[in-house]
Amino acid sequence: MITLEIFHPLFSKARPRVTSRGTFMPKAYKDNQRELLAKVKEQYDGPPLKGPLRVEMELYGEGRADIDNVVGAFFDTVNKVLWEDDRISIIPELSVKWIKTKKDQSAWYVRIIEIGEEQEELPF
Repeated sequence: MITLEIFHPLFSKARPRVTSRGTFMPKAYKDNQRELLAKVKEQYDGPPLKGPLRVEMELYGEGRADIDNVVGAFFDTVNKVLWEDDRISIIPELSVKWIKTKKDQSAWYVRIIEIGEEQEELPF
């Protein structure tokens, strides 16, 4: 099992911007990804996991975004670092809980469990 405690403001997955010069991701999003990834790499330096995996997330933050976009931002950021890919065949189980806090108390608590290791059967 891998446990990460990342103190960084929550942010949403951004939509690509399309201009006459091409398509790009917003600078603020790329900056957030870079900072979050650096904090993840401080805590995990192993190879990407092959799966199947259960990912459990507790998110502490202001709550100004859709939860799927916050999870999507995290998955996009750590893809190929924590796991080989974020396909459903690699991560078939996901649990997310959000707790409202002030922005300066924002945090991402993430547990990654290889299914079959310390795995409890879900009640449904």
